[in-house]
Formats: sequence, C-alpha cells, structure tokens
Amino acid sequence: MIAPIPYVHAGIGLLCTLGSIPLVLRKVPMNRGYGIRIPKAFASESNWYAINAYGGKLLLAFGLFLLLFAGLSRHLAPPPRSPWAVLYLLAPLSGLVVVLVLVESYARRLPDR
Repeated sequence: MIAPIPYVHAGIGLLCTLGSIPLVLRKVPMNRGYGIRIPKAFASESNWYAINAYGGKLLLAFGLFLLLFAGLSRHLAPPPRSPWAVLYLLAPLSGLVVVLVLVESYARRLPDR
C-alpha cells in the first residue's frame, strides 16, 4: 500500500523538527554520525556548534513548514499513483536544498580554525 503524500510530508517534517532540536540547543558534540557534517564544521569545536545551531534553526523552520504544508494541503494532494504525485511530493522537499545552500554560505563566513 502506498502512503498518501501528505503523510509522507508530515513524517519528514516531524523527523526534521525533532532532529533539529538538539542541534539548536547545542547539545550534540562533534561526531561523524549526527549533525551538519561539512568540512568547515570539523575545523573547530566553535565552528561545529555555530554551524549546527544555525543549520538546526533552518531545519526546524523547514520541518515546521512541512508539517503545516501537509496539514493545509491534505485535501489538494493528488492520488499517490497520479502523474502529478511526484511533483507534489518533491516540490516542498526541494526546500532542503535551500537549507543546505544557506548552511554552506554561513559556514564560509566562519574562520578556518
């Protein structure tokens, strides 16, 4: 059985929201498994926390947006097997690309230490 697309959006939004909270609160120490793992983040502990807090805030906003989008557009969603379903699924998720670009841009402004 294929899940309705709003459920997929809501699930991803919930994961993004819950996963971002420890990052925003700076509770995740430097590691290779969880967090924003770009080379600049591993340059120093202060870079790690700054990049992950910033990325966590963006991810939190994105997760909340996705939850809101799923709730408000649930009656507009095409059936899962519709040709429009792929576009409806991927268009809101493209916001993750924006989040990654903004995090990388922020990281470039930090010192290389």
